[in-house]
Amino acid sequence: MSRRLQENIVLCFVLLIFVATIVACLDYGPRARLVPIPIASLGIILALAQLVWQNLRPADELQVDVLEFLTSRADRPADKSEDKPKKPAEDESPWGREGIAVGFVALLTAMILLIGPIPSIFLFSAGYMIVRRQYSWPMGIAVAAVFTAIVYLLFAVLLGVQVDRSILGPMLDI
Repeated sequence: MSRRLQENIVLCFVLLIFVATIVACLDYGPRARLVPIPIASLGIILALAQLVWQNLRPADELQVDVLEFLTSRADRPADKSEDKPKKPAEDESPWGREGIAVGFVALLTAMILLIGPIPSIFLFSAGYMIVRRQYSWPMGIAVAAVFTAIVYLLFAVLLGVQVDRSILGPMLDI
């Protein structure tokens, strides 16, 4: 089975998940459908674009490896060659990348409970992008502000969800 066929199979499975989400949401009320149907629709559009893109280009030009993203290829003999550099020592510890990821989720959850979702989204996303060196300070803050504004507009304005709940909010009058 060729790599392209494998990627097409995985992408078709992802498309089926999005379609199933839309079908399942049709039984919901109008407000309950307001988020999952647009998200699933956008997912279908992007998956179809990916399907077209990866099938119209030569196989050696494909830059996105969906299978490597979704699965680990460490068990294949081709990946265990001696000429590849070893993984850093931090990946070998039992609390490597998984521990860091759990820590990030715990930090975000604690921030949301303490100061509320909107300030937490801004502070966490800006801090994450700056600490992980995804962006410089000004760019990280700008991207975090745009992302926070989109979340606020979607949930607070469009859906009418109360986003000013927190533990410290009443004490600090925020």
